[in-house]
Parts: sequence; C-alpha cells; structure tokens
Amino acid sequence: MSATLKTRKPIDEITVDDLNAFPIWEFASDEEENEEQDETWVRPVNSKIVPQGEYSLSVSASFTTASGVPIKGFVAISTNEGVEVSGGALLFNGQYLFVPSADFWEANAEYANLATALGLSQSEAFPLRFTLAVPIEGQSQIIEGQFSA
Repeated sequence: MSATLKTRKPIDEITVDDLNAFPIWEFASDEEENEEQDETWVRPVNSKIVPQGEYSLSVSASFTTASGVPIKGFVAISTNEGVEVSGGALLFNGQYLFVPSADFWEANAEYANLATALGLSQSEAFPLRFTLAVPIEGQSQIIEGQFSA
C-alpha cells in the first residue's frame, strides 16, 4: 500500500516505496496519546525541501558502500542550528540496518555489525557515502556526507 499523508508507522517499518512517495518523515510525538503509537512512530512531511528549524527528520538518501554497492535509506537530520547528521538507516534486502554517527556509543561495533549484515568486510562497506534525495531549505546544493568506521 502506498504511503499517504495519513500514514503512521514505526520508523523501522519505513520502506523504499515510502521514501519515494515522501522523502521527509518526522516523529509523530504529538500523537502519542493514540495507544497504538509510541515514540518510534513517524509520519510523512508534505514537502520536497527539508525545512529549517527542525529536529530529527528522517530524509531519504542514496548510499554507496566503499566497494560501490548502492543502497537506499535515510539520514537523520536536524536543522535547528545548522545542519546536523546524527545517523541513519539502510533499507537492504528487507532489513532495516541502523547506521550510527561516529560519536555514537560503541559505533565501531555497530559498524562491524552493519558490514556483516551487508555481507561485506568493513573496508568494503566504509566509508559509507550518502547523498540526500532532497535539498535543505536555503541551501543551493544537495547535502552529501559519509559515515566512517
């Protein structure tokens, strides 16, 4: 089923189709009174530009491993004080694979787990490069970056 503006789901259930339909998702923290939802639930943002002044948006991105494997996923972005990337996730073969930022507690262990889940060595997986699918408000170029083990 295609995502609509009424779609709500746990963040680890976002699919590539969801990201194609809506490249920006936000936590639905103001809807937690709904007993079916908790703090992990997200909803689509009706925009093709990442707004300024926001916290913890999940923005569609194209990733490429060091060995050239392309993977779709999203990057966690806050734009409240500049642009801060705080991790992301890869959507790979039906799996949701967490990608921590380098300052995440035990990031190296998570990077090793991620490489294993991709069937790659760490040197084949990292650096893991990304390009956002949409621009950030007020910026002329699409954001690119990388996660390094």
